[in-house]
Amino acid sequence: MHPVLLRLADGASSGTLGHAPAVSEEVADQPGLVEVLVDALSDDDEGLRNRATIALDRATRRDPAPLAPFADALLAAAEASRRGGALRRLLPLLLSRVPLRLDEAHRLVDHTETWLRTEPPAVRANALDAAVSAVRRHPALLGRVRPLAEAALDHPAPSVRARARRQCAHLDRLAEAE
Repeated sequence: MHPVLLRLADGASSGTLGHAPAVSEEVADQPGLVEVLVDALSDDDEGLRNRATIALDRATRRDPAPLAPFADALLAAAEASRRGGALRRLLPLLLSRVPLRLDEAHRLVDHTETWLRTEPPAVRANALDAAVSAVRRHPALLGRVRPLAEAALDHPAPSVRARARRQCAHLDRLAEAE
């Protein structure tokens, strides 16, 4: 096991941060380690998956470029629907940072439809961000994503409704720009 993963595996439970903040700084300084964290998203250990996702999220907030080669792996992790609160909550955000090809963007929107039906509010809100980021890169997806965002305007969770309002406004601006 890679030394970075050994550090992440050292956690009291699947819900703790453990060494994720320190690892995220290391990965931000050494972008080649992104691949190690992406590989960990499919690990059998739920705690390791969660902490790897947290470290990956933090490491790529300012510079998401190192994530670009891993679009397929991130989509595969989303489609695998593995257990892990942080993994499920942050995967849509990671995917929103990746420049997806059109076929990958369609896969993301397909999975967004699932997230919006089955996941807790935090995942649903982040899924809206991911879907709208796909529309920014591929305006042809507007017709698929707008109904998803509009339906979320009626969600019982205030966080989902607020995100839907913001993303509907983004979609309106994108539609006007065309």
